[in-house]
Amino acid sequence: MSKSKSPQDAELLKSDIASFASSLGFSTDASVPYSGFNDVDFRKAGPLKPPKPSKTPKSKNQSAQLEKKPNSTQIQKNDKNTRNNQRPKPKPPVLSLEDTNKNNSFSREHDKFKNFPALPLVKASALSVWYEDELELEKKVFGEEGNAKKAVEVRNVDEWKKLVDKKRELGERLMFQYAKDYELSKGKSGDMKMVMASQRSGTAADKVSAFTFMIADNPVANLKSLDGLLGLVTSKVGKRYAFTGFDALKELFISNLLPDRKLKTLLQRPVNELPETKDGYSLLLFWYWEDCLKQRYERFVIAVEEASRDMLPALKDKALKTMYILLKSKSEQERKLLSSLVNKLGDPQNKGASNADYYLSNLLSDHPNMKAVVIDEVDNFLFRPHLGPRAKYHAINFLSQIRLSQKGDGPKVAKRLIDVYFALFKVLITEAGRSQELDNKSNKVVKHTPSSKENKLKVGEESHIELDSRLLSALLTGVNRAFPYVSSNEADDITDVQTPMLFQLVHSKNFNVGVQALMLLDKISSKNQVVSDRFYRALYSKLLLPAVMNSSKAKMFIGLLLRAMKSDVNLKRVAAFSKRVLQEYGPPE
Repeated sequence: MSKSKSPQDAELLKSDIASFASSLGFSTDASVPYSGFNDVDFRKAGPLKPPKPSKTPKSKNQSAQLEKKPNSTQIQKNDKNTRNNQRPKPKPPVLSLEDTNKNNSFSREHDKFKNFPALPLVKASALSVWYEDELELEKKVFGEEGNAKKAVEVRNVDEWKKLVDKKRELGERLMFQYAKDYELSKGKSGDMKMVMASQRSGTAADKVSAFTFMIADNPVANLKSLDGLLGLVTSKVGKRYAFTGFDALKELFISNLLPDRKLKTLLQRPVNELPETKDGYSLLLFWYWEDCLKQRYERFVIAVEEASRDMLPALKDKALKTMYILLKSKSEQERKLLSSLVNKLGDPQNKGASNADYYLSNLLSDHPNMKAVVIDEVDNFLFRPHLGPRAKYHAINFLSQIRLSQKGDGPKVAKRLIDVYFALFKVLITEAGRSQELDNKSNKVVKHTPSSKENKLKVGEESHIELDSRLLSALLTGVNRAFPYVSSNEADDITDVQTPMLFQLVHSKNFNVGVQALMLLDKISSKNQVVSDRFYRALYSKLLLPAVMNSSKAKMFIGLLLRAMKSDVNLKRVAAFSKRVLQEYGPPE
């Protein structure tokens, strides 16, 4: 650079150099001392790492000050630890031996029984079938008849409950001792060790198989395994586990656990008369086990009932089939199972109602003596408040398919069915009369041109009326099927009481309902050999309707007409019927 250049040129050169330096990242501020490369854009965010401790020893005051002032990283670690401590503990896995039911007495810790002395008790390896061994022990303790005829005498209920609670605690202690004996006797074999290992750490299928094997081998000593399987269907662990749980528990309850009688609780047992001997303690153990089994089976039935209301069709069908098999096989909880199965006749889906109808029909074919019980349950279902016509139709359709006979209790069952049919007749007629009165009142008050919404309402009302006509037809079909099996004495009472209602149905607007009512009146008349003039007058009025040949019951009506004309002794009336038929439909070609 030459010396002749002006100061302005020097300033321009400095500014060029400063801009070039700033582009390279160097500081250009003259007031700030030179600090090298500007690395602001490349620095890490957040706190810096703590400095490494120096090797030189520090004084006690300096170390105390450092301990009082924790750095930021220590604060973050403490926050993480507090958050981890606040997190809820993970739930036990599916099919765990830890039962989550707090109300379960056996699921509590048994540490309090570890230091108790062992009581004389039957060996766990000597168990064959628990209810057979229980019966043998009852015969030993109470004699040959056992305690079947031995009634429990209770004078003070509160004292009796306190005594039963003490015996229940003793039974829990005996079961703990029995389970320990089972583990010591069976746990030494290699196969049993493998099964126990599968219980604790294995796949879901392996755990189900292991639990099932342990319960089948000795159910009294493996109540925890039964609780583990119940967790599949009672807890919300997933529907795929419920399918496996229903199958496994159903087979266990039918094949191994439930006897061919109803289970009893400790309150129903004479626990005050048990001796403090080996047989007495062993019998108390089996009674306590039976009380626990009754509670578990009730939980299983409740879970099946909840599954029958599930939105998944496959699970609903599985629950219905399980109800039917349990009802067919065992008598325990049959009232609750039957009520749940009958309740499915009102399922909103036609498939669910049809499946319930199918399983109930199979149940009556397997156990014909249950007809009266099933009819009573359907009767309670039919007269529930706010029950829709579709549910009533499915229930009446099932009742009309029950097989009847004139042997044994057949006439009583037929009479019970007819009582149910006519009671429902009265309800339907009163409901129809009330709806008609309401329609007349609304027509008198509102008079205007119908809109599109009102047309849609009329279409809905017509479908409702059509469904009611199907229900009436199903009712009359059931009466027609059941009436021939009623005894002659009861048939006379039915004729005197129910004939006015049937004539009211003859004049219904629906032709099919009127034909069914006429058929029922014809059967009543032929059974009692008394044919009234009112019947022929109603039959003649049906000939004047144009819906005779267009109805689905046309063949039925023509058969009824021919039967009535053949049985009529009044020739002039027969001639009038023949003349009317020829005038209306013409001579045959």
